[in-house]
Amino acid sequence: MNYVKVYVEHSALSLNQLFTYSCDEPVQPGCRVVVPFGPRELTAIVAALAKEPETSRKILPVSQVLDKTPLLNDELFELSGWLSDRCCASVISVLKTMLPPAMRPKTGHSKVVMEHWLEQGIPADGAKLTGKQESFLSGLQLPVPAAQARRISASMTRSLLEKGFLKSVDRPKDRDLITLPAKDVPPELRPGQMQALEQIRQSKASVFLLHGVTGSGKTEVFLRLAQEALEQGKQVLFLVPEIGLTPMMTQRVMARFQDQIAVYHSYLSPQEKYAQYQRVKEGKARIVVGTRSACFMPFDNLGLILMDEEHDASYMQDSMPRYHTRDVVLHRAAHHGCKVVMASATPSLESYARTLKHVYELVQLPERVNFQMPEIRLLDMSKETVRDGFSQTLLDAIQSRLERKEQVILLLNRRGYLPVVRCADCHDVRICPDCGIALSYHKKENRLVCHSCDRSFRYDPVCPACGSTHTAPVGMGTEKLEDILQTLFPDARILRMDADSTRKKGAHKALLDRFSHGADILVGTQMVAKGLDFPNVTLVGILQADNALIRSDYRAAESAYEMLEQASGRSGRGEKPGEVMIQTFDPSHYVLQSVRSHGYQSFFRREMQYRHLGDYPPYIYMAMLVFSHSKPETVMERARQAVSHCRDQRILGPVTISMRQQKHRVRLVIKDRDDDRLLHTVWDIVHALGHGPVKLEVTMHPLRLEE
Repeated sequence: MNYVKVYVEHSALSLNQLFTYSCDEPVQPGCRVVVPFGPRELTAIVAALAKEPETSRKILPVSQVLDKTPLLNDELFELSGWLSDRCCASVISVLKTMLPPAMRPKTGHSKVVMEHWLEQGIPADGAKLTGKQESFLSGLQLPVPAAQARRISASMTRSLLEKGFLKSVDRPKDRDLITLPAKDVPPELRPGQMQALEQIRQSKASVFLLHGVTGSGKTEVFLRLAQEALEQGKQVLFLVPEIGLTPMMTQRVMARFQDQIAVYHSYLSPQEKYAQYQRVKEGKARIVVGTRSACFMPFDNLGLILMDEEHDASYMQDSMPRYHTRDVVLHRAAHHGCKVVMASATPSLESYARTLKHVYELVQLPERVNFQMPEIRLLDMSKETVRDGFSQTLLDAIQSRLERKEQVILLLNRRGYLPVVRCADCHDVRICPDCGIALSYHKKENRLVCHSCDRSFRYDPVCPACGSTHTAPVGMGTEKLEDILQTLFPDARILRMDADSTRKKGAHKALLDRFSHGADILVGTQMVAKGLDFPNVTLVGILQADNALIRSDYRAAESAYEMLEQASGRSGRGEKPGEVMIQTFDPSHYVLQSVRSHGYQSFFRREMQYRHLGDYPPYIYMAMLVFSHSKPETVMERARQAVSHCRDQRILGPVTISMRQQKHRVRLVIKDRDDDRLLHTVWDIVHALGHGPVKLEVTMHPLRLEE
């Protein structure tokens, strides 16, 4: 009798332990099994084998072995334990995150869709081919999908199967995700790009921060480094922060390296994710382009990791396990002994600070490929003539671009039509019953939507408080902005790019394709600030820029600078000069002044002073604990109990924050200059209080405190 130690599929921290079962069938660590657990049967993953049980309790047998070979190699299994420890998350939650949906240790998970294929068989004794059968068989390019062979001749296919000349096998259904573009011709490198490449090649450092202004040619440096890794027989991981950037980057990588590429991101179906995962596992794809989850692909010979827009908050997972992709990347790079190159025009303060301490090596590209940065104008809205939320200066600039057949990008970082629905008579505001925050009106769907929990409600023009039908318009979102623009410029072709217009699969690529083929104006949220490269865009307008600066979060200034500088970089990327207009009521603000002068270093120095005074990262390590329960007094009491477990650490809170799913929530922030001590304290709290009716969620090193 053999015994297995397994993690069951429950993600609760109280069940983050190994359970022992007996197993008669051969099984290896990393395989999934079905086990009895209480009144139910659950899927589990085998972590270890044992000759003897380490408990006197009754040992139940494994009900079913699901895998003949391990789903994870030794490196990924070790990574799951490390990530569980660093994120204060259960091992099983990490394993679910690492594996594609069709392979996860979860009851009722997505199944792999199989299809029948035909392969060369072993003929039965005495079996012979007729002339027609021999001709038919020689014409098949084996292996071949069975359906394809039957379309040619169903009777011939059936006869060859019966005689044994063909055999049927099941294979996972696959399809090409990308139309192969024409192979590109690498452009001639600029001196700055050549110098950056040579520095990375010759350096003995393992982690690099490539700081280059927008349009400085960072992607071409990435592609040259990838080519060299491939020539050495290595694999390459190429990360981008958001799905909206993936199509453009994928096309560039595909054009350079053709069919050696795999693509992995959240918009793929479970079957497509499985197919891409298997391509990497089987060595058929040598480059992976993908978003956050691509960092867990099953590489066995990783030679280079490239991380574009490393500052982007999308690299942080916002559900359990709350990991940062950069931490996973650095851990995997250490295992494989490969270099990591992170790039950004607006590096995170943490990463840039590490270059000053020589933890990372700084590589700089200070000039654009076309040698011209866009002119940036700060439009003081207290002095401008304003019409429908636009300054007359910006409206005139848009009109001149339309007359010259040039393109415009407008950024308003708020989706929907009306951000707040307020009664004009009693001033009542429509509130999400789950979260306690204002609902936004979406005109196209005629619904009220919570931008926190995404719950939506039918819009009723009658005020529930007083019965009035008069609504006071408060602010605007991208949907209303699109309507206003269409009224102001009726002949312009206008596109909108936000979370609402890009919900469907392939919507990002379709929108960008339409814009590249002649649309005049692209309106969008922060999506339009990232990675877009259209040479005919000569004007970028940014509306309500001050909103990004007034968030009650320690990273508000950094996030605002990143968004504004990145958005500004979309203008003037071709031969025509670019211009950027930022509408603001506070043009003297240091963030806006830094954007105007493209002065990252000046922003960095000023913001680091504030971080030091406020005792915030990168001068300190932080952990955020959020407790939730239906009763406010119960959840507050649990948070206060957590404070008693802290050791000479700075505490922020406990403080009540917005509700979720009708649960009251209380936040506690713990600060410490010693990261290991902070982690130890949080685990103490988890073991003492991470069970029972009060739910506890932990975020180590949070990128934001707003909830």
